[in-house]
Amino acid sequence: MSEAAAKAIWAGVGVYAALGLIAAAALLSFGLKRIDPQAARAPWRVKLLIAPGAVALWPLLALRMAGVKPREDRR
Repeated sequence: MSEAAAKAIWAGVGVYAALGLIAAAALLSFGLKRIDPQAARAPWRVKLLIAPGAVALWPLLALRMAGVKPREDRR
């Protein structure tokens, strides 16, 4: 692997993580009410435990915040 390819991969990971941080902040601030109202009432220390997973899985959580339901809930 060339140095340019490695830099491009790390740049992509950085962009993904930055978008994940933005999405996680939005999720923890107001989006959790749409996905799970009971989790929205949890204290902040519990929400901080959710944050790393939200950063990693932000595309799925963005779809859920937009109103797209998973296949098993589409009845």
